[in-house]
Amino acid sequence: MTVEQFIADLDELVDAARKRLGKDKVAIYGHSWGSALGVLYAARFPEKVAAYVGTGQIGDWPASEVLSYAFILAEAERRNNRKALKELRDIGAPPYSARAMMVQRKWLVRFVGIARGMSLWKFFQITLGGPESSIFDLPNILGGSLFSANAMWDEVSALNLLKAVAALQMPAFFFIGRHDHVVASETSVAYFNTLTAPSKRLIWFEDSAHEPPVEEPAKFNAAMAELVRPVTVR
Repeated sequence: MTVEQFIADLDELVDAARKRLGKDKVAIYGHSWGSALGVLYAARFPEKVAAYVGTGQIGDWPASEVLSYAFILAEAERRNNRKALKELRDIGAPPYSARAMMVQRKWLVRFVGIARGMSLWKFFQITLGGPESSIFDLPNILGGSLFSANAMWDEVSALNLLKAVAALQMPAFFFIGRHDHVVASETSVAYFNTLTAPSKRLIWFEDSAHEPPVEEPAKFNAAMAELVRPVTVR
């Protein structure tokens, strides 16, 4: 499991979609780690991508981890949670291992959540509530996520897209949750500000953290339909 293998796998999927739909190009939507994969793919295969959309947008991943750790440590101090303080101070500031990252994320989820004002259970109920999935898929999803993190963390957590992908050849949209601390929104904005593209637009989701499609679905769907779709239809 490597970044290069994921890019190759995504290329197979894109080609299958292009063939099935009879289109030369597709829109790429990337979320969190997928936002790094999506940008890397769009930069490598611009002839296949009509537009790029990112949420939880990775930019300088190491910088994001530093800010995320500082945020949750300060939150633990504000709450005077001794257990959290001990565990967070034990792992120290990043860069850290996949195991240490899991400790940091545990307290991030407990204190502020992945989705703002929403329990993790409610989040999974929403995301797995469609006809193509079931809440019974949750154990495999969690197990797969843990496996992937352990296998890929050292490589992906060192990515800095400001250097790796300074420009895209298609319209770019960043849909950013104002309260995102999984991927520090400051680093998403920093990447947006330096990115060169034929056109680019940043949309703030004021009531969202890391999951705008779930937290503000009406706004997210409207933005995709009204902003993204017009630039992909030729």
